[in-house]
Amino acid sequence: MKVAKVCCQGCGADLEVDESIRFVTCNFCGSRLEIVHDPTTTHSRLLEEIGEKTDRMSQDLGVIRLQNDLEQLDREWALEREGMMTTSKDGTRSKPSAAGSVIGGVVAAGFGIFWIGMASSMGAPGAFPAFGVIFIIAAIAIAIGGVTKAERYQRAESTMRQRRQKLMADLDRAKRED
Repeated sequence: MKVAKVCCQGCGADLEVDESIRFVTCNFCGSRLEIVHDPTTTHSRLLEEIGEKTDRMSQDLGVIRLQNDLEQLDREWALEREGMMTTSKDGTRSKPSAAGSVIGGVVAAGFGIFWIGMASSMGAPGAFPAFGVIFIIAAIAIAIGGVTKAERYQRAESTMRQRRQKLMADLDRAKRED
């Protein structure tokens, strides 16, 4: 059993420690020390400093984790948003609109009514005015589908904004704690 002399990093007192000892508490100041046995020397290191560094790294990792969560949320929303977008005739992408769906449904239903009126006034057989009724029913169904899609988009966007706000608040709090 080899005994080494080390200096307490807390108060400077000389301590004698066995080479098998890894941690010790100073009898003079109560500092908790790690005994480092290097090939050429043996010395002590305050555990509080190690703890402070570990706490700092833990806080930094927390900030990085929140930043990653925020970036992942943004990527997921971009994919989800793209799947819910509507495409116009010229290829322009836009978010679904309940008002646009209702207006389109009213215009299409108006055309169906016009069709029925024209077919009836011309004395066309019953199948021609019935086509106008089918057109009106399809217009209503498409309008309801568009409104539903717009509402689904609004809910998803609202949920994403709430999650993003919470992550931003958590990130700000974690950065202040640094």
